[in-house]
Amino acid sequence: MRRLVVGVLGAALLGAVTAQAADMPVKAPVYKAPPIKLYNWTGLYVGINGGGLWGKSSFTYVGTATDVGGNNSGGLIGGTLGYNYQFPSNWVIGLEADWDWTSAQASNPCPNPAFNCNSKVQSIGTLRGRLGYAWDQWFLYGTGGFAWENVKVETVNLAGVATPTSGTPTNGETKWQAGWTVGVGLEYGFWTNWSVKVEYLYADFGTHRYTVDNSLQVDSRQRENIVRAGVNYRFNWF
Repeated sequence: MRRLVVGVLGAALLGAVTAQAADMPVKAPVYKAPPIKLYNWTGLYVGINGGGLWGKSSFTYVGTATDVGGNNSGGLIGGTLGYNYQFPSNWVIGLEADWDWTSAQASNPCPNPAFNCNSKVQSIGTLRGRLGYAWDQWFLYGTGGFAWENVKVETVNLAGVATPTSGTPTNGETKWQAGWTVGVGLEYGFWTNWSVKVEYLYADFGTHRYTVDNSLQVDSRQRENIVRAGVNYRFNWF
């Protein structure tokens, strides 16, 4: 009889505990934020850029040691095309080309004071490799490669007198000059596929010979410093 009473009481107690447990609120699952997607620099991109150029433009008559060149400076604006690949380690490698119009020029008196000696950089372009490291949306890189520019070297008769070889007051030549360039830059991905950048480049185009007034020849060497900013849009095709 005692065992029966104990069993009945035990069953009643178990039922009460179970009912109370069923009435307790269910604890909500722990919220886990979705994983943060880091900015990815891989892809083909196009952009625009603009800034300034300054440098040294030498102007030396052949057979003399007198350099009548000077400092050149001016603005520039143009377009950019490139491709980046980002490794899992966050290193980024890429190839970038750009071509800019520029107004940079130097103008100085010639050895003959009746003339001015002018050098005008009319456009400049580069084809460069880029290598750097990305911290999410920030990308710091070094760059270097091939450069070219279109340069006009001329003399101008200040009195407006026609001079051989052209029979006008202005005589000279326009040539393409090839050289090399190195630099550094910093780029920031500010929204999805958009980024902005600032960079500095130094370019050296060597020495080239031009014919000016009265069939005289001059050797001109161009060295440029470029500081510019740009905006790029990256496609996700790859």
